[in-house]
Amino acid sequence: MIDRLGEGEKVPFVRHLDELRKRLLICVAALAAAFIGCYAVSDKLLKPFADLLGAKMVFLTPMEAFMAYMSIAFYAAVAITVPVIAWQAWAFIAPGLKTNERRFAAPMVLAASGLFFTGAAFCWFIVLPFAVKFLMSYGGDIMTPMISVKAYLNFCLSFLLVFGIIFELPLVVIFINAIGLVSLEALRSFRRYWVVAAFVIGAIVTPTPDVVNQTLTSVPLIVLYEISLVYLHLFGRKQ
Repeated sequence: MIDRLGEGEKVPFVRHLDELRKRLLICVAALAAAFIGCYAVSDKLLKPFADLLGAKMVFLTPMEAFMAYMSIAFYAAVAITVPVIAWQAWAFIAPGLKTNERRFAAPMVLAASGLFFTGAAFCWFIVLPFAVKFLMSYGGDIMTPMISVKAYLNFCLSFLLVFGIIFELPLVVIFINAIGLVSLEALRSFRRYWVVAAFVIGAIVTPTPDVVNQTLTSVPLIVLYEISLVYLHLFGRKQ
């Protein structure tokens, strides 16, 4: 239950700390339970990464294979417990918010989670297959790939994280408009510069020099910016 405070009502600092401790314990317990479950099936979680690579991975130190299973289980557990963590964060801050702030914050939390997972899914199904295939083709006939499981997982998980963050762009645009930092007209005027910036960002975050992968990164940034403008035109601050 979320205990809502009246306007201007204050809560003792010790009570804040006690509430925070309880919320953190719930998050840690949920994460631990999810981690145990994910570790039990970590070989199945690792298999899609191996299938994507199309070659066997190797481990170069005695601990590397073990840590690979631990890492994949941990990241999967975090993804599973995101709704729990988001709800506990919301339950902690909601009582101190005004009514209009609650109406704004709740959709933002849900949208942030949805956009992050959408970005990660886009990366997994669209971008990573192209990137991995392109990079693996560089060996030609004179090199045999021996991909370290640690390096490969770091590569894939970093990519998934970057795209998850990139897809938060609409929330950033909507937020800076909502607080009056930038008007809708200014954002529209910036559109032409954003197209250039999107391709620069695509060139930086894409590990391959080919145009296809850079475009796969840049086009979503442009589309997300346009979606933000449409939303602001309908619901945002005009001035």
